[in-house]
Amino acid sequence: MAKQSTTGGCKGDRNALNFKVTEDMGAGNKLSVLLQTRFDSATAGNKTAYVNSDTGNAGDSVFEQSKITVDSAYGQVAVGRFTNAQGVADLHPFEDSGQTTSPHQAINGRLSGQFQYTTPSFWGAKVWALGAKASSNTYLGAGTGAGYSSATNLTYYTPGTTTTTNNSNQANPNAMHRDLSAVGVDYTNGPIYVHVNSMTDLTNTKSTKIGATYTHPMFKLYVNQYNQKDNIAYLLGTSTAAAGAGQSAHKATEFAAKVPYGKYNFIYGHLASNADVKLGTTDGTTKVSKNAYGVTYDITKRTQVMAYASNTQKGDGTFFKNGHNSFFGLQHSF
Repeated sequence: MAKQSTTGGCKGDRNALNFKVTEDMGAGNKLSVLLQTRFDSATAGNKTAYVNSDTGNAGDSVFEQSKITVDSAYGQVAVGRFTNAQGVADLHPFEDSGQTTSPHQAINGRLSGQFQYTTPSFWGAKVWALGAKASSNTYLGAGTGAGYSSATNLTYYTPGTTTTTNNSNQANPNAMHRDLSAVGVDYTNGPIYVHVNSMTDLTNTKSTKIGATYTHPMFKLYVNQYNQKDNIAYLLGTSTAAAGAGQSAHKATEFAAKVPYGKYNFIYGHLASNADVKLGTTDGTTKVSKNAYGVTYDITKRTQVMAYASNTQKGDGTFFKNGHNSFFGLQHSF
């Protein structure tokens, strides 16, 4: 497999302005509107790393998130484009896809045309249901992973062509551009947090996820497993992808720990798959293994220096690239 060695540049995609208005309607009911815009600090323009889910063009969206929320005694209803219950699940200490096991979370954690209902809390548990319209998500632009690629037109099914017929015998045979649906439970009890979900995504690929964290004053432990139940063809509507390329059904298990020491936070994570992740491979050569390392230092309450690195072995060369990945950064919150 081809190897890579990368060092990240300025992560300007993290520059964001949030505008939120909340109206108290009485009797415990609230209406909220959230708008988020992301910008490039070097050019003052829209951050072009995010593509418009309707057009596939970078920089077309004025707002990266747009959310309307109604809270009542019967639970919460949210509509729009926003980070959903899958995206906010605190199961991965490494946010960047180069270090973490969660590219599937990045892909499906924020979609357009969403409707989400969350129940009130019952003994620490909240049940939620999520739907996202396929017609509002022709393109995905949140990064790579879970069998997808940035700016991929999901109406194209045949790998390596621009036709609309799925001819790949290695793909999920029922693959189509369809509405996404997911249900899940979030449970919190003191230092314990548990997240479980079941999803059928925009390509009719079924998956489940279960994870938990345990927070102690001296450390925080993470464990999660993502179970991709169907093969996924490489759904790219250009001639740059070879037919049959994609990601096999597999389970990816991650263990991680975060240990604070004064102003420092030391982080370690390990990912291992139970089977080959490359379609058509069964000899163990793409049974991916990843180790990630990180440290952060709090200069002030709002300013933090961070350094992250990872090493990947037995990747498929597309969704899990072999080699070393690292970045060093500084972030500040106003």
